[in-house]
Amino acid sequence: MGNDNENDPQYWVNMGYSLTAEGKDEQAIKYYKKALELDPENDAALINLGIALCKSGELAEAKRNLLYATKLYPDYVEAWINLGYLYGKENNPDEEMNCYDKALDIDPSRAVIWHNRGYLYRQKGRFKEAISDFQESLRLRPDHIPTLSYKAIAHFLLEQFDDADKCLDAILAIDPNNTDALGNKANVMSKRGKFDDALKYIDRSLRINNKSIEMWKNKAALLRWVGDIENADKCDEEANRLESDIKK
Repeated sequence: MGNDNENDPQYWVNMGYSLTAEGKDEQAIKYYKKALELDPENDAALINLGIALCKSGELAEAKRNLLYATKLYPDYVEAWINLGYLYGKENNPDEEMNCYDKALDIDPSRAVIWHNRGYLYRQKGRFKEAISDFQESLRLRPDHIPTLSYKAIAHFLLEQFDDADKCLDAILAIDPNNTDALGNKANVMSKRGKFDDALKYIDRSLRINNKSIEMWKNKAALLRWVGDIENADKCDEEANRLESDIKK
C-alpha cells in the first residue's frame, strides 16, 4: 500500500532537502525531479534541483531549471542568487553580475548577495565597488569572516593599510588563530616597513600551523629583505623539506 504523501510534491522536496543537507546531491536530484513530475512549476523543486545539478557538474541542465524558475517567478530572489552562482561556475562574470543586480533589486537585505557581488567586483579589479558591497554585507552580517577578509585584501590592494588593518583586527577578535588573517597582518606590517611586527605575526601563525609552506617562504623572504640571510636560508630549507614530504 502506497504512502499518501507520495502524491504531494512537497514530500519529495523535503526528501531532497534531507539528502542535500547530508551532501548527497546526486541522490537528492532524483527526489526533486519526482516533485517536478507531480508539479512542473514547483518553485522549491526547480531551484533546489538547479543547485544540486550545479554542484554535481551538470551545468546545462542546472541552467535550464534555474532559468525556468526565474521566468516563472521573476521576484523569487533565491532563483537569481543561484543562477548567479551557476554563471560563476561557467566563468561568465557579466551574466553573474546581472543576476546579483536583479537579486538586490528584489531584496537588498540579503548579506550574501552583497558579498557575492563584492567578490565579483574584486575579481574584476574594481576594488572600490567591491569595498562598498562588502561594507553593506558587513552591515547586515558584521562577524562574517570571509567578507572581512576579502574587504581587507581590497583595501590592501588600494594601499589603504589602516582600513585593511581594521578588517584583519576584527577577524582576529573573532578568531585569534586565523592564520590567513595573521599572514595578511604580516603583509600590511611589511608594507609599512614594520618588519619586526611582521615577523611576530608570521611566527604567531607558524606556532598555530608550522607546516605552512607559504608562511615559511614568506618568513624567508622577509628575513632576506632585512639582511638575516642565515635564518632566511633555514626557513627556505624548512619550506623545501615540507614540499619534499608532500611529494613522497
